[in-house]
Amino acid sequence: MDDTAARPKSLKFKEPVIDVAFSPTTNLVASSLITGHVFVHKYDVGSNQRQVRGKPHKKSCRSLCFSGDGSLLYTASKDRSWQAMDVETGAETTRIDAAHEKPLNLIKYVNEQIVATGDEAGCVKLWDVRQKKQAFSYSEHVDYVSDMVFHAPKRHLLATSGDGCLSVYDVRKAKPFQVSANQDDELLSVAVIRGGSKVVVGETDGVMGIFSYGQFGDVTDRFPGHPQSIDSICKLTEDLCVTGSSDGLLRIVQFFPHKLIGVAGDHQALPVEKVVLSYDQQWLASCSHDHTVHFWDIGYIYADEDEDDEASEAAEQKDTNESKEDDELDAQAVAIRISRDVDSDDDEDESEVDIDGCSDAGELRTSEETHPEETQTD
Repeated sequence: MDDTAARPKSLKFKEPVIDVAFSPTTNLVASSLITGHVFVHKYDVGSNQRQVRGKPHKKSCRSLCFSGDGSLLYTASKDRSWQAMDVETGAETTRIDAAHEKPLNLIKYVNEQIVATGDEAGCVKLWDVRQKKQAFSYSEHVDYVSDMVFHAPKRHLLATSGDGCLSVYDVRKAKPFQVSANQDDELLSVAVIRGGSKVVVGETDGVMGIFSYGQFGDVTDRFPGHPQSIDSICKLTEDLCVTGSSDGLLRIVQFFPHKLIGVAGDHQALPVEKVVLSYDQQWLASCSHDHTVHFWDIGYIYADEDEDDEASEAAEQKDTNESKEDDELDAQAVAIRISRDVDSDDDEDESEVDIDGCSDAGELRTSEETHPEETQTD
């Protein structure tokens, strides 16, 4: 973590910030407050500009997310309603009141047709945003829904709950795909990693539980290391995540092998509510109990990844070139051996050649006897 690096200025509010979300297409960040207010700012290293200010909910706005194209902002509230807002104008485009029997905790964009919501009692609902009505309702959990993530290749929505279980839903079906065994601890956050082969969950005791995808009955691995609860997980790469913990630190965590490799930010011992990654992979934004949204530089992670990829590509290209050269030499050696056999039958003199330092066919034979594999074809 480099505190001297240039970054966007923090956004300060008069009331606590509950959630924060980046636009997936441009440099906009949305913040939701305990008062029910929602703000959208355009962020930059030089300055931040407020684009939208509104109060779509009577009670606290607990969750928000952008649509896939960034044109809409979805919000969910303790007042049991959720709504969609046009990001450019701030105008309401959809509103569902009394969406759940209990106050809402989460809203998650799934695709252009579906958003998902979760409430304090563990109910998860899928909504058809075009028809503006409920599609499916699931009641597998008996405690609050803490986090959700959509895994598009399988069309699975994964949800964690305070009851200690992970649930998986096929968004095309009315029944859950699978529900895990109770992990004997509250599950607070979730992310899909390793190319969709693993699912990592954050627990209140500071342990990261790891499921093998498709085997959701129980975790296949556990990674302790956080001193307090893991309230938010933000995926960086297939092997790296940033965690937001109750001790105020944003930790960079590597998987397979598991280790803590650094600190991306520090909220000075105040619990981290949420940490998210910008669309250009340059910034993290996080919110805590200090009424502030902080920005942190994370672009160096991807710079290192690019350097590693370039080095790997260079090594692969070198191996490919060497392999081609070996193949050419093998082909030449075979051709010469055939020519030598023919010349021997005709009692003709052997021709001079120059392969790998062999000045004539006699030297070539010596080389072949010493290194027979060099004249074998693939």
